[in-house]
Amino acid sequence: MLTKRFWAPLTAKAGLPAGKMPGSSDRRRLWRHPADFYGVEVVDGNRYLRRISNVSRNGLLLVNPLGDEQPGQIIDLELPRRSPARTPSRIKFEVVYVTPAGKVGVRLLESAEPLAVEELGGPIAL
Repeated sequence: MLTKRFWAPLTAKAGLPAGKMPGSSDRRRLWRHPADFYGVEVVDGNRYLRRISNVSRNGLLLVNPLGDEQPGQIIDLELPRRSPARTPSRIKFEVVYVTPAGKVGVRLLESAEPLAVEELGGPIAL
């Protein structure tokens, strides 16, 4: 069975500059910010709440006790904004991994702009 490597050293090895660190290209290289808010997954017109436990500019960590997502699956999420005057962002993500504990790591599709982490969170209409 082929598997994809998701770990990489956190520091550069002696003699290698920081930009030339070995490791997987799938490793999230940006800081994660703790979060506790809900997004809405939209599937064929149906809306499902998804709890978000941390965010970075290129991905999210969702908590889904069912863990029914599959790596490579594309999901469409509406993310609330802190300012009530702003409409929620609707963004497509790719599932990178799913753990038995129900943690689902997703990353932005390459065509999307980086997430505005400081603007995410707040109430969202169901």
